[in-house]
Amino acid sequence: MGISDRKERDFRRREEAILRAAFDLFAEKGIDAATIEMIAEKAEVGKGTIYKHFTGKNDIFASIVITHGKELLSTLKGMDRSLPVMARIETMIRIFWDAHTRDMQVFEVIRNCHRLMTVDTLPPEILAQYNRLQELKKTFVRELFQQAINERIFKDADVENMIVASMGLYTGMLDVTLEEDIRPTEELYDILKNMIFKGFMR
Repeated sequence: MGISDRKERDFRRREEAILRAAFDLFAEKGIDAATIEMIAEKAEVGKGTIYKHFTGKNDIFASIVITHGKELLSTLKGMDRSLPVMARIETMIRIFWDAHTRDMQVFEVIRNCHRLMTVDTLPPEILAQYNRLQELKKTFVRELFQQAINERIFKDADVENMIVASMGLYTGMLDVTLEEDIRPTEELYDILKNMIFKGFMR
């Protein structure tokens, strides 16, 4: 391994350590209370090192969202493509649900990072990653919904409207569980799934 490779590896390790420290502090103290100085101390790096990786907390918010999104997309891509379309849609909903409800503290941090991040001020490379990830997730949903429409299982409606409606219902339900401190039960999952299916099916 050459010197440049080692430097790149060390750079990525420091970046991962900074993100882990930031995530832990956001969960422990809240996003507003956690400062760059506190993140640097927890990650055991100098404050200046933080700014070699991120321009500020907004970049950190986006990077946490991106990291979680990549993990979710990887799980979605591992889905059994030989399953009938409705079984794949149900599996997709379950994957989203499990990813966000397995640990509600994790979901709360990610959700708050997403709410607070300002897309317009992100550096181009982070913005490109974020936009690509969002589009890949939408494409995954779009292809499944469109197949269900083509097979005359779902109503012949605009697939983009279906995506907006289903994602709005999904995120809205999870936001309420956070705000009202409601445990996301299997019964709640079944209600969500049935609302999506009954709303779209012929």
